[in-house]
Amino acid sequence: MHFTKRGALPSILLLLLVACAGPKPATPEYVAVKEVEQQKAVVATVTQSIAKALAWFLHPPLDANALHAAATESSPDMQMSMDMALLSAKRALAGSLGERVSSKMTDFASQTGSGNDVELVKEIKQVTKSVAADVNLAGHFREKSEVIQEGRNYRTYVLLRYPVGENDRWLSTRSRKARC
Repeated sequence: MHFTKRGALPSILLLLLVACAGPKPATPEYVAVKEVEQQKAVVATVTQSIAKALAWFLHPPLDANALHAAATESSPDMQMSMDMALLSAKRALAGSLGERVSSKMTDFASQTGSGNDVELVKEIKQVTKSVAADVNLAGHFREKSEVIQEGRNYRTYVLLRYPVGENDRWLSTRSRKARC
């Protein structure tokens, strides 16, 4: 194959044209393009997460003899993802078993000015607190779990099961033994 100057010139010009086609770094156009690319990546990740969400996570089983709690968490560290998902599921389970909810609402209004130039300022604050204090989850177990890689992160899905009837018997036997 013979390489000539005449054949190289169009190739070099084409290469320069392609290299200069996009916006230059540190320009507003470049930043805008990068933001759009980042938004598309986020949308793709969310769409992928929804598509991969497991049926048992979206619709936990209903059982007269057990309570179920499903949770999911994501982290770049697989073990952290698993630990966080398990803790979130335990928190949901504890909330099902013994949650107290309190709410406080504050309403504040003030008026400034006089005559036709009156300005009313109204502010409402509402705080809701959910507490599941000292809930015994003895006897719960992980019924299902799955870890899925999402880009640089790991998403863990967990389903916990708390058998109601068996645990009531177990806890009453344990408390009788503790009294003796």
